[in-house]
Amino acid sequence: MTGGDSPAPDPDVAHYGQLIIAVAVVTMAVSGLFVGMRLWSRVVILRSVAVEDAFILPAWLFAAGNSISNLIQLQYGLGRPYAALDPDTFAIYLKIGYATNIIYALALAFVKISILCLYIRVLTYNNVRRAARVLLGIVIITHLWIIASLITVCIPVEAVWNRALRSTAYCHSWNVYWSHSGINITTDFLIFLLPLTVLPKIRVPQRQKILLYFVFLLAFSVCLISIVRTVQFALGWTFAQPPIDPILNTVLIAVWTMLEVNLAVVCACITTIKPVLARIFPRLLTPEISESNMSVSWNRVIEEAHGRLRPRAASDTGTQTLRESGQSSVQTKNIRTGDAEATDKGAQSSGGSLTSGGVERQFAGH
Repeated sequence: MTGGDSPAPDPDVAHYGQLIIAVAVVTMAVSGLFVGMRLWSRVVILRSVAVEDAFILPAWLFAAGNSISNLIQLQYGLGRPYAALDPDTFAIYLKIGYATNIIYALALAFVKISILCLYIRVLTYNNVRRAARVLLGIVIITHLWIIASLITVCIPVEAVWNRALRSTAYCHSWNVYWSHSGINITTDFLIFLLPLTVLPKIRVPQRQKILLYFVFLLAFSVCLISIVRTVQFALGWTFAQPPIDPILNTVLIAVWTMLEVNLAVVCACITTIKPVLARIFPRLLTPEISESNMSVSWNRVIEEAHGRLRPRAASDTGTQTLRESGQSSVQTKNIRTGDAEATDKGAQSSGGSLTSGGVERQFAGH
């Protein structure tokens, strides 16, 4: 098809393209910010990197790769009807779409594994931890199958973008892709529901309680987006009357896909970035604790929220908070007390001399 044969530009096409660019850039930047704050908290502030942190980085890289792939597809037909594409351009579009689907599946797999590893590490409720281990095994097995089926969508793979090979190639039926959606939605809801069994037992300040509920609300929105994406896919390919052009409909599917994977990454990170937020907003988060001792008390709140530490009784909350927030001060006072005692002993043994040399000799003797 020559340039003169191309249909006149459709304002809706330009609108769809701008939508893809806006969603891709914003979601990729926001999820990247949360991953960066998570790694800063774990590596720099807490100096403790766990296994779930090793999975969240590739999860974000694949989520960003999904957004970038959609941006590239804009140059090869995403948002335009079939009639506007020549065969070569459409073949490139299908190649990028093939890679995008695999990247999307990898992003979801890594973020779900990261979340479940966090559950297993921090939750001390035995039944919940056992359920998390079982669910982790299910996620690994099912998502390996999803990725394998996407890689082998057609045999040979060239049949995906070369229609001349379709008659002799083997390609999966549509039932395979419906099963992908069913697996993703089911595992999303199971991961979301798992901590809810212990949420009523959590004893944290009201402000932290509200934050926890907000996190779960955000996670629930990921489940809803997964459903909306599946419905959009179904409307575009099977049930719409009259039929919707698949490429135009794919724009909305791409938008929901980018929102789903990047928001899932944000949900996986939001409970791990409190040390960073505590340094930025110390008065907003824990006004009763000084900024220098923020991470000690804040980490205890995190561990109690996840059930790793036994909640403090109301009678000793103030005492325990004072011990944690003033740990450095207590240690310093103990050292000074020891210095004074040593000084007194040195003074008595040396006939009352309080010279610096007498104190040093007393400490050298311990």
